[in-house]
Amino acid sequence: MNNFIKSTLFISIFFMLLTSCNKDDDPVIKPVEPEVQIPQEFAIDSTQIFNQIVSGRSEADRLGLRFSFSDFVVTGIYVEPHATLKLKLNLIEGSEFPELLVGSYSRGTHWNTQPDVFYLTSGINEISVGENGGMVYIRYTSNYTPDAKVSIKFLEGWKHTPLFKLNDTSNSTWKKMLSYFDEIPTVTLESDQAFIVVSREKAIEYQEGNQHDLLKAIDEVITVQNDISGMDGSEEIHKPMSHKLMMVEYTGDAYYMFAYNYRTAYRNYDAVQYILEYTNFNNDGWGPWHELGHMHQMNAWTWSEIVETTVNIYSLASEKSRGITTSRYKRENKWAAVNTYLALEDNNRNFNSNAADVWVRLGMFYQLQLAFGDGFYKDLHKLIRKENPLINSDEDRMRTFMISACKVANKDLSDFFKKWGLKFNDVDAVYEEIINLKLTKPTVDLTQLND
Repeated sequence: MNNFIKSTLFISIFFMLLTSCNKDDDPVIKPVEPEVQIPQEFAIDSTQIFNQIVSGRSEADRLGLRFSFSDFVVTGIYVEPHATLKLKLNLIEGSEFPELLVGSYSRGTHWNTQPDVFYLTSGINEISVGENGGMVYIRYTSNYTPDAKVSIKFLEGWKHTPLFKLNDTSNSTWKKMLSYFDEIPTVTLESDQAFIVVSREKAIEYQEGNQHDLLKAIDEVITVQNDISGMDGSEEIHKPMSHKLMMVEYTGDAYYMFAYNYRTAYRNYDAVQYILEYTNFNNDGWGPWHELGHMHQMNAWTWSEIVETTVNIYSLASEKSRGITTSRYKRENKWAAVNTYLALEDNNRNFNSNAADVWVRLGMFYQLQLAFGDGFYKDLHKLIRKENPLINSDEDRMRTFMISACKVANKDLSDFFKKWGLKFNDVDAVYEEIINLKLTKPTVDLTQLND
């Protein structure tokens, strides 16, 4: 075979082979589908840095609080049910690793819905998401001195979500996000002190509102409640809470609104409006002010009968901070019931009995504030926090409050407490303790005070 024939045959075979290999399932020459490009103003960073922080329980113990704040960080990332989330973790400092949470506390039909927890390690992590899926958070905490830092690159199996950030996201951008991410069921709005987690449908319902002013107002209320709690930074123990607070939409029926460890929650069909619309929160927000107040209650002086009473010390402070000059207590004439209770015979006045309801009991605490000023409760929180009394019972809590109130007021308040009917097994011993403080009695009858 001459060279010309050889050359012609080679070229023919080459083109035949090239044609036979040019099939759709050939990985070598199949054109690559372009990746979907998320608009830059919507995109969530795929690589995020996380610094270790103090655990929620440690912070609650330091401040003497009944509940832990939200000691986990928003990522803005969502994973679908049964997805496989792939990420790469790089340990930058320290030796401890974070947890990854999938799903939001109380974001479900059960009031105590819990996120799924996954423990991360260095390098590539592949996480098999359960049947619920949900928003992704990072909990990176220590019960001691935090000293670790990681970077996490989210590689596969995740989705961008609508994330409104105070002072960063505009209302027009927010509306575009809600429209663009039409398959994402949950969205987040985040401020310096809190983050709101709700359904996309509810966010769309209130998308024409002022999200910036809403988040700013929430921050202001939390700051006011921190302040009346004595979190003034005057000493290490009095530093403000280092964690944010999650305010979440709840889809069950058991509660209208509630507070518990790591969140406050608001029922989707009749309560969530108060955390999604500025005017509702700012002018008529007693509900969320009340729930945020529960997060500030101290264990050492919150006995069973006043859980739903002293919380409104924080509600009243929040109301005042919103420029509402006539308190709800006065507007709704709660003082009339107080006067009726105080007019009862001594044997019938029992503060912890049905003779006094939630609002009547609040009158006693409110009168102390009226008598000794807004600083009274700030100093009460600080004193109890520093003394850190041993608490084993509700009687211990009552004693702690009575003794501490006398110390803060620098007055013998025995007559005031007796008039209010504070009665329990060891109450006479507490009155002996008050006598031993050698304080003078008030020159006016504090039970006659009102606003």
